[in-house]
Formats: sequence, C-alpha cells, structure tokens
Amino acid sequence: MERLGLEARRRDVLFQALDYWLLVPVLAIGVIGLYVLNFVLENQFARSYPRNILVQLLAFGLGLIVLVVLTLFEAQLLRPFGWGLYLLALGLQALLPVFGSANIAAATGSNAWLVLPGIGTFQPSELAKVALCIVIGHLLADIRTGRLALLPGILLFGLIVAPHLGLIIVYQRDAGTGLVILFMLAVMVFVQGIRLRWILLAFSLGIISLPLIWTKLLRPYQQGRILAFLFPHYDAASTYNVDQAKLAIASGGLTGNKTGPWVHVPVQESDFIFSAVGEYMGLIGTGLLIVLAFFFLLRCVVVSARMETPAARYMASGVTAIFAIHYIENIGMNIGLLPVTGIPLPFVSQGGSAMVVNFMALGVLMNFSFGYRMERV
Repeated sequence: MERLGLEARRRDVLFQALDYWLLVPVLAIGVIGLYVLNFVLENQFARSYPRNILVQLLAFGLGLIVLVVLTLFEAQLLRPFGWGLYLLALGLQALLPVFGSANIAAATGSNAWLVLPGIGTFQPSELAKVALCIVIGHLLADIRTGRLALLPGILLFGLIVAPHLGLIIVYQRDAGTGLVILFMLAVMVFVQGIRLRWILLAFSLGIISLPLIWTKLLRPYQQGRILAFLFPHYDAASTYNVDQAKLAIASGGLTGNKTGPWVHVPVQESDFIFSAVGEYMGLIGTGLLIVLAFFFLLRCVVVSARMETPAARYMASGVTAIFAIHYIENIGMNIGLLPVTGIPLPFVSQGGSAMVVNFMALGVLMNFSFGYRMERV
C-alpha cells in the first residue's frame, strides 16, 4: 500500500515537480530539428517524403511517452530496468550477423543496423549506452559504499563492459558509438573518485596503444578522416563532407536560405544536420541551437551535482557525458574543429532509434530531478 501511495504521489505532482529547465530546451531543440529535417528530407529524399518525416515525428512522440514513463519510475526500479535493457541490447546486437543490413553497412562502413520486419532499421548499440550507464552507475555505487570490494568490482566492470564494446568497436566497426561509451565511462569513474595515478596509468596505456588502434581497429576511411583533420590539405576527398558543410552554413547568412540553390552535403539528414540548421535558419538558427544546447547541458550538470546518493550521481553524470560529447563532437566536426566521427546531433538528426534512446536517457535524468523536486513541492 505504501508503494501504491508513493506511485500515486508521483503522478499527482507530475506537472509541479517536472524539471522544465531540462524539458523546455530539449523540446525547443526538437522543434528546430523537425523544422530543418523537413526541408532536408523533402529536398534530398523526395521519393520517401513525407513518410520519412512522419516516421521522425512518430519517434519524437514515442520518445516523449518513454520520457514520462521513466520520470514516474521509482528510483529502485532503475536497477532491474538497466539490467533488462543491458540484456536486450546485447541480444539485439548478437542478431546483427543474421538480420543486419548489408546495404547500410556498405554505405556507412558500419554493420550496426538491424532490419526488423514491420519496424524498419534499428541500431541496438544506442540502447547499450543507456544500459551501461545504469548498470555501471549502480556497480560504482556498490564499490563506493563498500558493498563490493575493489578488485571484484574492477573485474565485474570489465566483464559488463567488454561484450558491448567488443561488438560495437570490433564487429560493428562503429567507432563513434564506442567513443561515446568510453567517454561516458571515463566521466562516471572520474566522478566516483578514481585516484590520479590510475588516471595517469590509463592515459599512458592509451598513448602506448595508439599504433595498435591505428593499424588494427581503424579502417582506411577513418584514418583518412583523422589525417584530413590534422593536415587539412592532405586529401580533398577526405575533407569533402566538411568543406560542403561549411559552405552550407555560410550560404545561410543571417536568417537562412529559403529559396535555393542549396549546397549538397552528404549525410546532411544525420551526421551533418548542423550544416542544414545553418543553411535553412542561418546564424540566428545555429546560434539559438547552440544556446539551447548549452543551457540544457548546464542544467544536466546542476542536476548531477544535486544528487545525494552515489548511484544517482554517477548515472546522472553518465547521461550528461553522453549528451555533452554528442553536441560538442557533432557541431565541432560540422565546422571543421573536430574530426568526423559519425556522431549524430541529439533530438535533431534523423533516426528513430536514436531519438527514442535520447529521450530514454533524458528520462533517467528527469527521474532523478523529479525525485529531488518532489520532496520540495
């Protein structure tokens, strides 16, 4: 009865305790994304239009439902939810050799998409980000509170992370998602309170491993992207996408180019969607998007800092890290400040699975903020 009373309490104060400082910037970013994506899909994928934009709208709506459900979750339910999501993501990734899309793999260089009957394409590695965030957050909390000794905890950490990273980096060749997960885990471990000598040791091992990563893990086109970033005139073909993205942003002027002609930017609906914001909404649009992303990430940091329990603090920091690296890397690569990695722009880029999972990650953060604010309503 007490549990039911608490659940009723959460529903009753939903609109009073909801963290609008998190929600409003995301909704505004999502509206910008749908507005710009509609132009891109209509101009570049006319044969699939308007079905493609309707699918994006459907994913946006489904993501909002997932957000509300996770916000109303009791905090203790997140642990079994995380393990269920972990196993689901692992199982779906194991199906890639059978149900993976050869066409998408040939076009993107990454065998990361399932083709599911009646659903379409789905990227299960997106689920892995949120699943690992929840599971590792609780594991680090167990180590911090002494419920789990350090050495067994480190071994369990490796056993949990290795299957997903192995499938994502080695089999799927999805360096972008692997980078996001590694950054998220590094931030969570740092917040947990790792000693400086371990940080230096990990950094040294990373430097030593660079030749092995370069020769064994990176494909030629990925090596070309890095060389093109370090040496801008190294290969015109490797910098073509970024050069076109810069031209598109410049062509938008102050308020955007509404009449054409438009600059051709490969993968503008996904990886280079920021260039479309610049092209169709101009400096005002890109400036507004950056400001909204900044305040959203700032609020994520504030929520993380307010968490009183170790597990909530680590998970909130992990979610913040996921969003931060996506926004920084995507915008940076569109304007040539960072190497191209194929990381989409959250709540803006086309992709149903990414949209739903982004709202799922936000739902975890909203759950913590909601619990904090509910006590003060």
